[in-house]
Amino acid sequence: MPPASQHSDGRSSPSEDVVTAVATVFDESPIELTPPLYEAVDPEALDSLVDSGPTELRIRFRYRGCNVSVDGNGRVEVSPLGEGSPSHEHTLRDE
Repeated sequence: MPPASQHSDGRSSPSEDVVTAVATVFDESPIELTPPLYEAVDPEALDSLVDSGPTELRIRFRYRGCNVSVDGNGRVEVSPLGEGSPSHEHTLRDE
């Protein structure tokens, strides 16, 4: 059985991809990223919504000083709060 953060086909989950995208913005390891994602959003609920929701779905929340947006097509956008900050987009699944 795959880890809870992976789908049965080996793809990473939406919550895992959020952590990866935020870690990339800060040039840190996803494993060492603090605070944990669950302090901002319920990872299981996020995964369930993205995996079963319509493609028009867009979930937005703040995590670690960033605006995070996850859509139903499997894209994560992370924009650090503050002017001129670079954003990072991470595709959750193949289109």
